[in-house]
Amino acid sequence: MSRDGRSTEGATGPGAAGSYLEGPGDLRGLTERFSALIPLVAGLVIARVGLLTASYGSYARTDDGTLTDSSMLIVLAVLGIFLAAITRRKTPLKKRFVNRLMLATIAVESFSGFAMALMYALGEPFPGTRLAIGALVSLSASLCIFYWLRRARETNTVVAVVYVFTSLALSEVLLYALSILPDFLEMALSASIVLLQYPLRLAARTRTIPKHIEGRKFESDYFSFSKTEIQRRQFLMATAVGIGALSIVIGFLRGYPDGTSIVFDPATRIAYPLVVIACCALVVVATLRGSERITTVGMFVTMQLLAAIALVLYSAFPDALRIGAVPTTALNALMVGFTWYVSLAFMSTGWRDPYYYTCAGWIVWIGCRAIMRLSILALAPLALDNGLLLSVMSAILLASAQIAFIQFLHVERQAQAEDAPSCEGDCRSCQRELSPSALTKLMGLDNDSESAQTREELMRQSAQQMGQQFLLSEREIEVLALYAQGYTQKRVAETLFISQGTAHAHIKRIYAKTDFHSRQELIDYLEEYTQ
Repeated sequence: MSRDGRSTEGATGPGAAGSYLEGPGDLRGLTERFSALIPLVAGLVIARVGLLTASYGSYARTDDGTLTDSSMLIVLAVLGIFLAAITRRKTPLKKRFVNRLMLATIAVESFSGFAMALMYALGEPFPGTRLAIGALVSLSASLCIFYWLRRARETNTVVAVVYVFTSLALSEVLLYALSILPDFLEMALSASIVLLQYPLRLAARTRTIPKHIEGRKFESDYFSFSKTEIQRRQFLMATAVGIGALSIVIGFLRGYPDGTSIVFDPATRIAYPLVVIACCALVVVATLRGSERITTVGMFVTMQLLAAIALVLYSAFPDALRIGAVPTTALNALMVGFTWYVSLAFMSTGWRDPYYYTCAGWIVWIGCRAIMRLSILALAPLALDNGLLLSVMSAILLASAQIAFIQFLHVERQAQAEDAPSCEGDCRSCQRELSPSALTKLMGLDNDSESAQTREELMRQSAQQMGQQFLLSEREIEVLALYAQGYTQKRVAETLFISQGTAHAHIKRIYAKTDFHSRQELIDYLEEYTQ
């Protein structure tokens, strides 16, 4: 990394060598490298804690029952409208709008948290009022979470893993500390802490942008540069399908056996966050040591193992369901972190606004879970045999594993096919592979779509205007238009049929003429002033 915080492509060091943990002094170096993430980590932790204390009961129990999932379904409906609006817009949201939205959502999250605390101080709130305020705090907190994820867009695998799973682990520590307090005091204190997101936003602006922190992308990871766009799209689609299927399992486990919430005792309450923290530490350490599959197959194996353990414990201890609730709640938390991580990967690959991918990920994950959880409640009056319910959950778990791993195998087979001799695109099978599917278009990964072409054309026009303002040459304008779309120097060189060194020289001259110091500053200027 250069002294001014910009990344240097092709740099040597731990990111290039593979492992960040090879010597006793490496930990100190890592602390210095990732210190720029501190405001973002703190912001993400606080946003999640504000959501869980007011809407989920801080996981002193598995949740607050059906009111939790019902309020989340209301939130998902609103997010669906927001998602549709972003889709119709076809261009990223303006920075000014994003900042104003964040300022408003912090205020709403804090206000609704205080309102919930007041209701609990006056007595148990009415279900209707509880549902309305729960939906309000869930919506505002979700948008705050999306904002903090948005600030880490276009980063690399190592930085994304450290950011997401460190935040998840630390939020569990804070949640446990708050859960010891009475409900009204816990919610009031959490609502106060939520306001710290205001100064954290300002602090984040003074730190190195996450995508400029030195790191690496793995060949078998979501952030990797795949051989073709088709392979990368299919890889991310496989994850979306796997998340949806596993979320159904989580909904079953959280609602077992009759849809009511399970209260933890002191031992199980501390056991749950310890499991989450241990899993987060495992993922971070494995990634820093260069494990390429920990965030793909490894994550699915870990989560499915937790689900299997929960099934066994529910069956073995039918009179102490809190024991089975430990791996269930840990699985739920780990899915949150995984969804955050995958959302960052989608932001780095897709062309749509980052809020599109966070909203879509939230809808897939929370939606599947909530619907299945409420279905368990609806089936409760039938008094179904618990053994039957456990068998059904086992079958769904098996199906989710098959769906995820079959999709990964399909991606691997496609990668092998791309290494085979080309058929020059004449055969129908090749044409089918090259045609974006409906799911691909829904995810915003269809780079050949009309919307993508529209965005590219807007970026070219903006680059032309900026070139006139700063007296850039025609070649520098061409480089700027591609570079601002997220192209690496290597890809810019390949697209313009120039050497990588020449592309690098053009980019250096662009920085010198414009007096900007990062790709994000160029993008912000293009979006803010040239349209």
